[in-house]
Amino acid sequence: MAKDDFQPKILCFMCQWCGYSAADLAGANRMAYPASVRSIEVTCSGMVHPNWVVNSLLAGIDGVMIFGCHKGQCHYGSGNRLALKREDLILQTLDDIGLERERFSMKWVSAAEAGRLVAAIKEMIQKLSHLPPNRNLGLRLSSPYGPGTSLVGPKFVRTINDKRYYWDGNIYQAHSSAQKAISDYLDKGFEAKLVPTSDGILIYTRRDSKKDEGT
Repeated sequence: MAKDDFQPKILCFMCQWCGYSAADLAGANRMAYPASVRSIEVTCSGMVHPNWVVNSLLAGIDGVMIFGCHKGQCHYGSGNRLALKREDLILQTLDDIGLERERFSMKWVSAAEAGRLVAAIKEMIQKLSHLPPNRNLGLRLSSPYGPGTSLVGPKFVRTINDKRYYWDGNIYQAHSSAQKAISDYLDKGFEAKLVPTSDGILIYTRRDSKKDEGT
């Protein structure tokens, strides 16, 4: 493939409240970007586990983007802050396995900022066009880093009593701090579960989507 013909494959995880809505607006306004860009709608940018980013790249995606809400605008209060806390972990993991940091980007947009979203995607395309295609990188990695391997952090999603719960991203060393966090989640309308591990206490939460929508 000639370098001029290279169209980077980009996977975008988009918060349903901002990024995905901005993408819809971009489509309605005919603000196009290449078909090699694919998006996945997620409830919140805070639910995007680092493994999703790293394993997508190991599977041959050229670049991964996360679009979340601006500071202070997260529908769930702190999901975008949780996403930002994971950025350094993702970048460090890419360093560890020999992938360029330029293959990952995190951006903040509002539902009305279609132009900002499209500009960010085009900027990512330009950046990736200066890197080699990623499709063969996985072959140069040792077997522990194959697609699907859990690379960083505890298991993000757990099924408890046939319900899906999501890790809040923290490891609590003191039972009292975990209990306080549980109380805070319950006050905000979440269901929450404590899961003891050898590294500390994990909290998994869920919220009924029907309650979120007021139905």
